[in-house]
This record gives sequence, C-alpha cells and structure tokens, in this order.
Amino acid sequence: MDAYTLKKKNYTGELHLFKGKMSEKSCTSENASICKMMEKEESEKNIFACKDENTARKRCAEIGRDVCGVCVSSLYTTHE
Repeated sequence: MDAYTLKKKNYTGELHLFKGKMSEKSCTSENASICKMMEKEESEKNIFACKDENTARKRCAEIGRDVCGVCVSSLYTTHE
C-alpha cells in the first residue's frame, strides 16, 4: 500500500509530500518529494508520516495553503 509523509523544508518552511510504501513495521519514502522540488535531506521535520492516501488528503486540506499545491494535487483525480 502507498504511504505519504509530509515534510517541512529547512529554512523556507515549505511543506512537501513524499510518497513511499507501507511495510509491516513502518513505511518508506522516496528521496524526492512528489513535485521534485525538495530532497529528503532538506527536511527540518515531519508534519505527519506513514499515512494512507485518504488520511493524507484530509490532513493536507486541514493544513491548507502551506502545503505544496503540486504535491497535494497528486492526491486528487484529474479528469480530461
């Protein structure tokens, strides 16, 4: 199952989503954010970690505009 982690970027305070995989004990996350504008090592802290898609979407909506729009858009369906 996919897992999502929201990280805060050092110095700028930007919030970016990282996609990964859930395991039995924890989860992983890719080295770059979904939008590719933040690397994992640029993280100041996690806002949340190891959340499923629905929970991540709800938490990002609660946080609001501080979350990267490109990252959060990946949690929604795009109709052509």
